[in-house]
Amino acid sequence: MPKQSKESEGVVKALQAIVGEKYATAATHIRYAYSYDMSFVTPKLPDYVVMAETVEQIQQIMRFANAEKIPVIPYTAGTNIGGLCIPERGGILLDLKRMNKIVKIDPESHYAVVEPGVSHGMLAEALHKHNLRFGWPVGPPSASVSSCAISHGIGGLNARYGLNSQEITSMEVVLPTGELVRVGSCAIVDDAWHSTLPLPKMDGLFKGWLGSTGVVTKLGLTVHPIPPVLKVFTVSCDNVEDMYSYMHNLAYYEICDDLTAVSWWLAQVPIPYPYRPKPDDVPEMFSFANTNSFTEKEKEAREEIWQMVVDEEQKKGTSLKVTEYPEEALRARTQLPSQIVGSTKNYCKMAGAGISWPGTFTPANKWAPVYNEWKRILIEHNLSPSVRMSMYRGVHYGMLRAMIPFNKQSQEETENARKAIVECLKVDLDNGGIPYKPPVDFAIEINKRAHPGYLELMKRIKQMLDPNDIMNPGKLGI
Repeated sequence: MPKQSKESEGVVKALQAIVGEKYATAATHIRYAYSYDMSFVTPKLPDYVVMAETVEQIQQIMRFANAEKIPVIPYTAGTNIGGLCIPERGGILLDLKRMNKIVKIDPESHYAVVEPGVSHGMLAEALHKHNLRFGWPVGPPSASVSSCAISHGIGGLNARYGLNSQEITSMEVVLPTGELVRVGSCAIVDDAWHSTLPLPKMDGLFKGWLGSTGVVTKLGLTVHPIPPVLKVFTVSCDNVEDMYSYMHNLAYYEICDDLTAVSWWLAQVPIPYPYRPKPDDVPEMFSFANTNSFTEKEKEAREEIWQMVVDEEQKKGTSLKVTEYPEEALRARTQLPSQIVGSTKNYCKMAGAGISWPGTFTPANKWAPVYNEWKRILIEHNLSPSVRMSMYRGVHYGMLRAMIPFNKQSQEETENARKAIVECLKVDLDNGGIPYKPPVDFAIEINKRAHPGYLELMKRIKQMLDPNDIMNPGKLGI
């Protein structure tokens, strides 16, 4: 192992004095484990890895890092596929997995308070005892609840409640300069975590900022009762235009917890790599609409609305057909967090451990033209157009995302995927789409189109909260 410099030894000793000798290191083999993810983002080593367990330890780490002007990258499970935790400028990789307490579940007021290391699997198990649920993402059970929520992550209740970030009720944050702040009701009364309103929505200073404005140490989230009666409606269409028509029609009635469609390529697990043509005799798009009801009569009312929509679409002469989904696939869509389909690792088994996306929140009426252009671009790059479309909060907007596997063992194939994904992103940006959990390549394209006042405001806020630019620097592309 290479010998550490005196400066590096001094930093390690300072961090060990805060968290204990076991939990801070500059060992190369440990730093390497934090240097990459499954995305196309080039791996980069942190200089140090530290695992904090308390708010006070995080405050001490941030004060030290700010004084020494050492970058800090907050990290939980590292399951994102946007390179969000890959250090741009080295520094301290702050692993928060030891902070894994479910601080509170209020089964009467329907909220929970969690630390950043609490996984979706942990929270699901704890909530189930109270017959409660949260919007589990299509991801592994090990993923962090907090990181997903503050990064505007998606979940299985988006059609009804919106993004997981829209479920945040309060938060506690350590600023880059080490001060502890609270926003929402917990800022006024210590044990009140029920709402960010009617106070100023200062939680927005820490949502969607990619860990560049502070370290969220506690998060309040809305949780919901589990209705006992489940009904999943499944259909197929031969083209994206017919599928959009159906989804827009059904979403109008707001009866679904989740309303999603996937292309044939994404319906295959693993996703075909390289590109494989779809058989001519199978539909191109498949949809599942999850509904949850408290009584059989409520379920029958939802079935009546759905059947009305199907009849209307078929009268239009579209290619819509009612289908039967495999039982395994239904479990994956309704019993998350699940490893049946929900792990990104399963999607890319035909490639070489690489997967990235142009994942965007896009006006639903732009889905069809963007999908058709994405399909052309991806096939030209010998990549499958494995695309997902989901309605959020009715018909206002939705998610259009392509899950693109590639061979991460090949620099040439990784670069081919990166170029295709960025090209797809440009198409979507030009149609009003905004990428979420964006790698730096995406941030650059966003900022090219941004209003100058928007960029100036971002710079001012970042400078105010992080005067020495130590929090996950470089990720915002500004």
